[in-house]
Amino acid sequence: MRFHSLWFSLLVMACGHASILILTSNSYAVEKGTVFLKQFCSNCHSADDAAGERDFSSLDFEQYNLETQIRVQEVIDQLTLGTMPPEDAEQPPKQQRLEVIGELTEILTQMRAKSQSTGGKTVLRRLTRREYRNTISDLLGIDMVMFDPTIEFPGDSLDGGFDNVGHALITSGFLLEQYLQAADASVEKAFEQLKPNSPQSWVFKDYFYQQTELRSAHDKAFKHRYLCLYDHRNNDKPQGAYGPLYDLTDGVPSDGVYEVKVYAQALHRNTPYSHEAIQIDNAEPFRMGIRPGRVGIGDMAHTQPIEPLLAESPIQDEELRWYTFNIPLDQGHSPRFTFENGAHNTRGAFARVFRVHRELIPEDVRDSKGIVNQRNWVLKDGLIPQIRIHEVHLHGPLPNPDLTSRQNQLLGGTEFNSDKTRALVTNFTNRAFRRPVQEDEIDSFMRIYDLRVEDGHLPLEAYKDTLKAVLCSPSFLYFSPSPETEGVSRQHALAERLAYFLTSSMPDSQLRALAENQKLDSQTIRLEALRLLASSDSDRFIADFIDNWLGLRALGSMPPDPDSFRVYYASALEEEMKRETQLFMRDLIDRNASALRFLNARYTYANRDLAKLYGVENQVPVGKAEEFHRVEFDSLIRGGLLGQASVLTVSANGVDTSPVTRGVWISKNIMGIQPPLPPDNIPDIDPDVRGAQTIRQQLAKHRESATCNQCHRNIDPYGFALERFDPIGRLRTHYDSSNKLPIDTSGRLPGGRIFSGPEQLKSILVENQAFFIRTLTNSLLVHALGRSIEPTDRGEVEEITLAVKGHEYALRDLILAVVTSELFSR
Repeated sequence: MRFHSLWFSLLVMACGHASILILTSNSYAVEKGTVFLKQFCSNCHSADDAAGERDFSSLDFEQYNLETQIRVQEVIDQLTLGTMPPEDAEQPPKQQRLEVIGELTEILTQMRAKSQSTGGKTVLRRLTRREYRNTISDLLGIDMVMFDPTIEFPGDSLDGGFDNVGHALITSGFLLEQYLQAADASVEKAFEQLKPNSPQSWVFKDYFYQQTELRSAHDKAFKHRYLCLYDHRNNDKPQGAYGPLYDLTDGVPSDGVYEVKVYAQALHRNTPYSHEAIQIDNAEPFRMGIRPGRVGIGDMAHTQPIEPLLAESPIQDEELRWYTFNIPLDQGHSPRFTFENGAHNTRGAFARVFRVHRELIPEDVRDSKGIVNQRNWVLKDGLIPQIRIHEVHLHGPLPNPDLTSRQNQLLGGTEFNSDKTRALVTNFTNRAFRRPVQEDEIDSFMRIYDLRVEDGHLPLEAYKDTLKAVLCSPSFLYFSPSPETEGVSRQHALAERLAYFLTSSMPDSQLRALAENQKLDSQTIRLEALRLLASSDSDRFIADFIDNWLGLRALGSMPPDPDSFRVYYASALEEEMKRETQLFMRDLIDRNASALRFLNARYTYANRDLAKLYGVENQVPVGKAEEFHRVEFDSLIRGGLLGQASVLTVSANGVDTSPVTRGVWISKNIMGIQPPLPPDNIPDIDPDVRGAQTIRQQLAKHRESATCNQCHRNIDPYGFALERFDPIGRLRTHYDSSNKLPIDTSGRLPGGRIFSGPEQLKSILVENQAFFIRTLTNSLLVHALGRSIEPTDRGEVEEITLAVKGHEYALRDLILAVVTSELFSR
């Protein structure tokens, strides 16, 4: 708290002024709207008689403030619903009503564009959560596997699905307080990692306490001699999902890499119990994982907020073997062993075994009642599938080959020397601010250092507090102004923009040196972009861009029903689905393949879990089940983004699918056309698979309303093609398990093009490739510039796409065209 109270007054947040681009109104649409309102609405909604407190006689379509937008939206909604004009009033002809709805929608779209326009400039914006986390990691050399300084940050507001659009990023008082705490925790952690530590060794065997629910059963079965894993970790009420080392209550003493040796075996994969009883895929070898846990965070036998998979290995059936892993562990954490493809709901399996397999249970116990008695027998004498761990050895931390270089960077040597403080602060601040700092800036930070020393603090503590102040400065938290000025400032702004675009973090030393020497011309930017794309740091760009463009950040926000889609949880498909899409884009970049493969590829990247979901598990070796492999498809049904489980799951609602939702997703993310929002009073259409109607029939009825049909005729056909896939992306032919409700995947697009299913739809999308390439280019530009792409940018967007058209829109070339464009340097 001493740090927070001291430095809160130092945190001065900068404000940006966005210039407003005044778009030219559609005078024809304004005239038609004005005439219509005067003829059919003004008698009731005027200054003299404002029915419902709505005065439309003074509505000025040339204004674009929020109040005017709300009033125009209300007019559109009421006309769409048919509630206005009222029944006893003069009614407009049907065609005129539809035309005015269209014109008013166009006017409202222009109003919104005017109010959000930045005049083609990137407004001053702060780092997003992901950018802050990556920057802290690179600046201080901290491994973020188990440490996240942004975990308490509020979520970044999205604009069009993107988390880095400047005008949407708010800096609240709560966030300011979190910046202080994050700076404190990050600097302390970085300096703690600079201390050399002697390795220690631990051995765990003969007694493993696991979790309260299993205590009695394990005592009766084997006196706690083993650590037994039964469930996968995503169960609602897990039993044996985690195998913690409770004897290592305080965790490891210091951050580092530790060697873990595990003496284990897989038991009862060939159990006589049916899948109905135990709900596990015993056709696959059992896979043991290691995930970190910390007693201070929560129960070690249940899920914790940060628990990445540190290691994984298939476990040999029956035979006891040693398995060795090197894993990172932060101070206070300990390894927890997991059954990565374990059973679904082992807690319920005890009763199911007694109910389904009475003939396999001895007569003297088969009538046992209650979960305690049934669990005791099943775990002692039954044949429940499990991974059984007999012994664990832990050793570390192992020598850190990067320790000396990190000490040199933050300490100026193996130990801190106060004589070097100003040089160290200058070097750190240059890197943190992503530009050369002025002497007066360093003077202000050195005054902080001097005050802390005068107050009686040790020089090293005063130095750490000074670095914390740097991390609370607006020059660290905010990006440099747009690179429009000349000289060194422009060069560093360009370096910053390039680095955060392609690595989601600060410029590295090479990029900073080029900026300092004013070498970042167009050709050098191109070469640097190639270098960054070839580095592992660009994996962060791919992950972040896919989240923004395709909306995959929302994956898991509406999780599938656990009973209907057990495999989603048993195989932890959510993480694997995202990984597939990331590897797919990585492959396109590395090979400089056509961006059209996003639409019509006949391959993807899958581990064995996903391969089984897709029906191509024969292409993924059993012994390498956890690894991702390129797999090929026989047809276009599955290939490309529209066949990937990540897209098909994020565009479903967790229970079932809707052609409307998936159609909107394609319209927005593939075609670049944002459908207007439905009126507030229009209810959602939920598929009723229990009755006689299919969702297609329900939507056909819905489209009988002319106003609804205007939008749904453009949206629904895309979604009909994707009805071939269920809510987690599995192929299906019927809505129901009794095969009484067949799925019709055909559709008719505006303009008359007809398709019979996903394959033909993808072919049509490729034929209309200009829309997709423009959408992809716009998305890359939003991600790069941190602002929305506006109508005035259209010409430069077309120049970018034309530059790569001759190469069949090769993806790496497209990215290079973006970073060398005039828009990027503006």
